[in-house]
Amino acid sequence: MRVATFNIEHGAAAVGSDRHGEIPDAKSLLVLADQLRALHPDVLCLQEVDQAQRRSGGLNQAEILSRELGMPHYRFAAFWQGWVSGPRWQPLRSDAGGRMAFGIATFSRLPVTSWHVNTMGTRIPRLKWHRGGGLNLTQRIGVVDTTRTVLAAQVATPSGTVSIANPHLAADLAVARHQLGEVVDSLGTLPAPRVLAGDLNLEFSHGTVPGMRQLAVGDTFTNARPQRQIDHIFGSPEVRVEATGVESLGFSDHRLLWADLSFH
Repeated sequence: MRVATFNIEHGAAAVGSDRHGEIPDAKSLLVLADQLRALHPDVLCLQEVDQAQRRSGGLNQAEILSRELGMPHYRFAAFWQGWVSGPRWQPLRSDAGGRMAFGIATFSRLPVTSWHVNTMGTRIPRLKWHRGGGLNLTQRIGVVDTTRTVLAAQVATPSGTVSIANPHLAADLAVARHQLGEVVDSLGTLPAPRVLAGDLNLEFSHGTVPGMRQLAVGDTFTNARPQRQIDHIFGSPEVRVEATGVESLGFSDHRLLWADLSFH
């Protein structure tokens, strides 16, 4: 089974591409779907997915990608509702009721027997003080968004059911470390074998994932000049790796990471 994770940056064109700087639209989303389809993923975990956002043409990106990829088993889970460049809040419903939102989405060619959503963080952002800046508060105070969501699916494979979690952790290192613990605890409530595939905003040097091992190694950020791996695929001891790869697509500031997995 091929599992892939990709932060699509709301469908923005990659630096160096002909469409870089243009607003993502339906046409460009179809091109992204073509590139993703060519990689033949069985389970695809995407982050930074827009729903009805102005900056991406008001499209329901998850719905369109599901149809174009031929991956009918999918779910979108928001960690923000509202306009990403303005007022936004933690949604009461994981899909934000189809309204303007931003979050993650998981797609599967194989049947999904159950979906699980766990909201992390609080509705109130954390403030972080920066050194320097003198009396200028706008330079000294940073806002750390802690509202995140992990989306897990129990996927029915020929070898049995596999639990796959798709997280996108906060950019702040301390918050991301804390959220990673929440993700591991949440995934641990589901049966093995277990796979974690997502944008962790953490490098492997920052620590391991308890009870899991890294399955794919390769720099994923930035797309134009990859020097760090912050996108990861981890697995429980029952997961065996057959092949892995990192792909530079014509979209996003991240590269896509994939792994061919078997289970025993």
